[in-house]
Amino acid sequence: MGAGVVKPVNTRRLRALAALALLVLASPVFYFLQIWPEQKSDHQAVVFNIAQGASLTQVADELTALGLTDSPVLFRLYASLSGSDRELRAGTYEVPSRQNARELLALFSSGKVQQHAIRLPEGMNLRVVSSLLAEQAVLEHRSTGWQHLQDELDLELPFAEGAFFPDTYFVSAGASDLSVLQRAHKAMLAQLRSAWNARADNLAVQTPAQALILASIIEKESDAPQDRRQISQVFHLRLKKNMKLQTDPTVIYALGEAFDGDIRRRDLRVDSPFNTYRYKGLPPTPIALPSRASIEAAVNPADGDYLYFVARGDGTSQFSRTLEEHNAAVRRYQLSRGGP
Repeated sequence: MGAGVVKPVNTRRLRALAALALLVLASPVFYFLQIWPEQKSDHQAVVFNIAQGASLTQVADELTALGLTDSPVLFRLYASLSGSDRELRAGTYEVPSRQNARELLALFSSGKVQQHAIRLPEGMNLRVVSSLLAEQAVLEHRSTGWQHLQDELDLELPFAEGAFFPDTYFVSAGASDLSVLQRAHKAMLAQLRSAWNARADNLAVQTPAQALILASIIEKESDAPQDRRQISQVFHLRLKKNMKLQTDPTVIYALGEAFDGDIRRRDLRVDSPFNTYRYKGLPPTPIALPSRASIEAAVNPADGDYLYFVARGDGTSQFSRTLEEHNAAVRRYQLSRGGP
């Protein structure tokens, strides 16, 4: 029998078939990796929350339920293949309308969560501040009370009252009240350190903590920024002369919730270390959250030899050098309720 004839292989046809096979196999992959992630979902702007510890499956299912993606399976696969599943960050996000999968994953990996403004007002004491924080529904409430903040936060100052800088702090939903106060404490330390480093010579206060106590009194004594440094001068001179500060805001703080809006003669006799009509020197802690302006005034008093001041009734103060001048000012601005 003669040898059979082997037909030559049609390499061109094989290459074409191979290319066709690759195309058939690659088309779904190409669609999945390049086309599907860019397809916009027809949805309105929404607020979407990724809970702490949420799984990728939970996120994909919630996105599908809200119409932000058409396939939880494809979303999970794309997130896994692209590595985005390892970068998702918990929080509340403001999702714009008509987002695709790639844009959603980029947003959820950015950490640009919805921010909420938390205001710590200047001049408020810690009891009031704690009540304000307790009313914030976006916060997780971990503090067991303002009386325990010294231990809960391991503060660097020897007291909690007045140890937090009054400002607006932006937080994401779920942040704790303690985290807000920790940020405010660090801000206060920075403000106090800066002011103390630029302090005047020959002050009556010896430490930054004492300066903060004095600043809190100045904060409560005047609404007029131009008077704060002069009020500071009065207090510094009184401290140097070993005189009682005799400042009403400390009495109000000593009375606490018992204060009804009016200071009576009997209130000036309340037995409290905060009663500066009864005890000499500074009170043991601040009485409020002082502003930057009051902190600067406490460590940079104005020049002068005034020993007294009284409110004029318009937010400003009348300063006097002698008790006789002061009594006359009291009669003019307080007892007669007259104007200047």
